Amino acid sequence: MSLQLIHGTVKRSLEMKTVMRFTKVKEKIIKNKPINSTDEGKGRHRKVIRIGAFALVFVVLFSFVSTFFKMTDAVNIATIEGFYKEPKNTIDVMMIGASEVYADYSATEAWKNYGYTSYSLGVSGVPGSLYKSMLREALTRQHPKVVVFEVNGFLQNDSYYDRTVKLHSWIDNIHNKENRFDTIQEIVPKDEQDNFTNPLKLHHSNWKDIGKCAHTFATRVGMYFAKTSCMKGFSSIAKYSDCPSGKQKKLYFTDKSRAYMTDLLEYCKAQGVEKVLFARFPHEKEIKNPQVLCDVKELVESYGYDFASFEGDKEFIGINERDDFYNSEHLNINGSLKFTAFMGKYLSDNYRLNADHSPEIQSAWGECARRADKVISACAKDTDLSLGNHYFEMSVYLPYNFSSSLATNKVADTNNEAKPAKELNTPVKK
Repeated sequence: MSLQLIHGTVKRSLEMKTVMRFTKVKEKIIKNKPINSTDEGKGRHRKVIRIGAFALVFVVLFSFVSTFFKMTDAVNIATIEGFYKEPKNTIDVMMIGASEVYADYSATEAWKNYGYTSYSLGVSGVPGSLYKSMLREALTRQHPKVVVFEVNGFLQNDSYYDRTVKLHSWIDNIHNKENRFDTIQEIVPKDEQDNFTNPLKLHHSNWKDIGKCAHTFATRVGMYFAKTSCMKGFSSIAKYSDCPSGKQKKLYFTDKSRAYMTDLLEYCKAQGVEKVLFARFPHEKEIKNPQVLCDVKELVESYGYDFASFEGDKEFIGINERDDFYNSEHLNINGSLKFTAFMGKYLSDNYRLNADHSPEIQSAWGECARRADKVISACAKDTDLSLGNHYFEMSVYLPYNFSSSLATNKVADTNNEAKPAKELNTPVKK
């Protein structure tokens, strides 16, 4: 091999090694070089936006699904959500209890005739164990002059307290998170508490009744956009009771009921609630064992609060089985108007409720009373035909002009004809 050939080979070999070293150094420099490229920055920015958008869509969808499947009777949603629409510290009388509270008493009728404000915070089938929670929630927004508890939630056997569906009807819809947590801790057994706090377990089986879910969701959305509650919790079913006459019902006041009522009485005392009435509203069936009500009366009065049973006053009030009930437990529109007139006078006479609200509140209540009158009138006509339509806030059976005016929240006319009474007949308490 010639010297020239050897020299050429060595030269090419050195050149190749130099190129390889340069390539490696270049790759190392590029690898360690900070990324300042505009294009690469934009790419990373787009990636962050995509992740954020996906997370937002997921949260919105999860929230929608959770709300959609949060199922209970639509009337409960209307009644509970309507309470939160009331301006703070404007309610004179809080009515708390099960469905008797919203079926038997009309706050707007009481306003027209006696001039005090009230609200029916009722939940169908709610047990007495939840009355304390309902009062606790009410006191987060209102300081009523009088609290009225309808005692039916305490007069059942012990299995009444274990109906999970009825517990959900109230607990799932409590706005105050602290109250909701405390209620679950107080009432729900520890091994079941996860079913009240975990959204995935909370409503996982409600898809089986998609129609009721849709009805509840529509009511919830309607109440969200409503500016006020014109019905103030009132509800009625347009029919007559088909319960055979002469039927009797046995009441219970078990040790568990006594314990829950005692806890409620202690809470009222601790919160400084001075005027409390525990009442038994009229029912169609006669009471088989009236001594139970005497036991309740004794316990309530031992704490310095009032008890009254209106079961024996049906004839005096003008309530009769044939015309004034829509089932054995609830008054229909005819009976509720009679009982409201009686109850309004009872509260006014015994608790000296004064119509001392601002012109703005009086105007708003006058407008609500005018709209509620339309619903009451329509319900009365349907009751004569026993159609069975259910009237409540956001009900599909509401008169059109009521629904549309509620949605647009028209300004109340200060000259509205549905004004409160200026003076109340307030004799000395019995």
